[in-house]
Amino acid sequence: MKLTIKSTRRNYDIYIKDYLLDNIENYLDVNRNYVIISDDNVSKLYANKLSRKLTNNYLIEFPEGEVSKSLFQYERIAKILLENGIKKDSVIIALGGGVTGDLAGFLASTILRGIEYIQIPTTLLSQIDSSIGGKVGINTDIAKNCIGSIYPPSLVLIDPKVLDTLSARQFNNGIAEMIKYGMIKSRHLFDDLKTLDIKDNIGYYIYQSLLIKKELVEKDEFDEKDRHLLNFGHTFGHAYEAFYKYSKYLHGEAVGLGMLLMVDKEIKNDLKEVLSKYSLPTEDQASKVDLLEFVKLDKKAQANGISVVMVDKIGEAYIIKKQIEEL
Repeated sequence: MKLTIKSTRRNYDIYIKDYLLDNIENYLDVNRNYVIISDDNVSKLYANKLSRKLTNNYLIEFPEGEVSKSLFQYERIAKILLENGIKKDSVIIALGGGVTGDLAGFLASTILRGIEYIQIPTTLLSQIDSSIGGKVGINTDIAKNCIGSIYPPSLVLIDPKVLDTLSARQFNNGIAEMIKYGMIKSRHLFDDLKTLDIKDNIGYYIYQSLLIKKELVEKDEFDEKDRHLLNFGHTFGHAYEAFYKYSKYLHGEAVGLGMLLMVDKEIKNDLKEVLSKYSLPTEDQASKVDLLEFVKLDKKAQANGISVVMVDKIGEAYIIKKQIEEL
């Protein structure tokens, strides 16, 4: 399956194919200069598969986990790139999950004032969400993704077969974002997630999720209005992550909790049911007052309030501005 995303900077293709990584030479010019950036877990699984087919490449690893999406790792890797003579026509390959894609993409957007990069996402969450749309960045102790840019990749390569190596928790972490897509734009997708074993046909559901993101990203590339719908559950989701210092919840788990706070009571049970089906949390003891301190630091917070995404009817989300006190 193939999709093309239209962007003001560059249009880029997304390929979805089983065993794509085993045939990487069909998608990349193997004679270009590549830098593979990957965490120390994913690199053990897949880096050799890439590097043995690329003529000129080297690997930079960093420790697995959200804490690596940091200024420290950004500076460390940037120095390695410069010391190894990174050139304007070099290409960074982001091989891994959302942390890798965000960190490597932000490096690509800033090193030498911008070089090309390719996303090869290896988690369900990154395959259906973070590898698409060009949002890249890093966290600080104060807030998540608060330093970053919008810088699209030149290519996205998705191999659903790599999901076979994911733990159940990591797979379900990605399902949370798929549930989000159903909640904001597709009752049909939501119902399939609720009633079917979608793992048997995961490539199809990756494609369906990306169709929704493609529509919103192309309509609003720079995240000024319609693309805000993709943030359903994220306002409080990011607050949960930051409150627990990125140690208690995976991103999708926190987003699921955030979604529950932004739905009409008539559909809350439906949402709880599908979250529970995938072993995603449906309650937490954190004080909403404490969470609001992190919401105030959200990227979309303005002096006169914050735009949040609400769902009263499954598949029909809307954006509304609220005062922090209202939340």
